Amino acid sequence: MFNYKKRFIEYTFTMNDGKILNYKINFERPRPNILDKVDYPTWTELEFKQCDNCPLNTQEYSHCPVAIDAKEIILGFKEILSCSIADVRVLTPEREYLKRCDAQTGLRALIGFVMATSKCPILSKMRGMAHYHLPFTSVDEIVFRVTSSYLLTQYYVYQEEGKADWKLVGLKKHYKDMLTLNYDFLQRIRAASEADSNLDVLSTLFSISSLISVSLEQHLQEIKPLFC
Repeated sequence: MFNYKKRFIEYTFTMNDGKILNYKINFERPRPNILDKVDYPTWTELEFKQCDNCPLNTQEYSHCPVAIDAKEIILGFKEILSCSIADVRVLTPEREYLKRCDAQTGLRALIGFVMATSKCPILSKMRGMAHYHLPFTSVDEIVFRVTSSYLLTQYYVYQEEGKADWKLVGLKKHYKDMLTLNYDFLQRIRAASEADSNLDVLSTLFSISSLISVSLEQHLQEIKPLFC
């Protein structure tokens, strides 16, 4: 039985200039839906450039769950350029990953995990995949992971005598929703960023969402020889 309360991911960025940024992110991050606005930046409030397809309302939620979860990361990287080189160490309860790369690559992996494990109703559909977090993924790995995760979800739907979506219609729709969310969230982050690192990360996530929603079948055909 999984103990989600003890699940975590820890990212450590050691920049070339010696600056160290460390973030330990718990899988479960409980907090009240209504927070004191004095304690958080204006750009984290739900009504501040709220995503067009956001299902939350300001009467029940005072702040954007993703913005609150990503706040410290975004502020930490606000003056770091995306091309800056870093040694990135990722620690999970099972293993450790190390990669020397540009800040954008490591930050994309970290932000991706934070977004997928947030209370956002759209993004939380990826919580299962986030539990088996894999940093620094290629496009082929992303396609494999999102498709496998979605099909496993459909298997559970089938087990409960529901109508399983073996044609991936729901997956394509989900990534269209992600396109809207990533674009709108990018506008929110623009208000908090002084350098281009955070913006490049969101732009990259936007591109990945676009790729999956538009050309998922093409990429599945490309990796088909590995399985058939």
